[in-house]
Amino acid sequence: MKGTRDQIVALLRERGEARVAQLTVAVGIAPAALRRHLDILAGEGTVEYRAVKQPTGRPYFAYRLTERAREAPFNDYPRLLARLVGEVASLDREQTAGKDGKELLATVFANLGEHLAADYLPRVRGDTLEERASSVTAVLKDEGIVERWQKADDGIHLSTSTCPHRRAAEASPGVCESEVRLLSTLIGAEVVPMARLVDGAACCEYLVKCNA
Repeated sequence: MKGTRDQIVALLRERGEARVAQLTVAVGIAPAALRRHLDILAGEGTVEYRAVKQPTGRPYFAYRLTERAREAPFNDYPRLLARLVGEVASLDREQTAGKDGKELLATVFANLGEHLAADYLPRVRGDTLEERASSVTAVLKDEGIVERWQKADDGIHLSTSTCPHRRAAEASPGVCESEVRLLSTLIGAEVVPMARLVDGAACCEYLVKCNA
């Protein structure tokens, strides 16, 4: 039974949100049985749901992982703290002169994004944007920044249903901005943020502009 709930959690982590009917098809069990598993997961604080209104008919419930569950696989604050301490220690007087706390924090995150890009760039492969998007997804998956990519009419969409540094992102926009710069450098094209978990979206999503 726990294996079934693990599967539900994995599906919600991948999709962001899902209805009972969608989960039933994916897991391969009856709706009543699936709801019992969802009730258990909700009782554990792993799953939550919201009512979604439709133009016609009754609202339906969309299930998603709670913030605690989304952060659990990527509880990466020790690594973030170590990186930030290193960046602060490396600041010179020219970078700090006349700046307030917010400006200094922005500088630290900008430097962090540049240094991460330099570390990861040698591991990125591919000549086309699609190939590089696939490679970047694989390279950054352990960071929790990108889980999947998809080609669409407006470009390439990168997304993740987890946020390893959500509380830090709530305190400073520099966290998300550094990730956007990191992705843009690694892929070699303009990357635009489309949605953020910190704003209540089901996932963090970025658009790679193919015609940029």
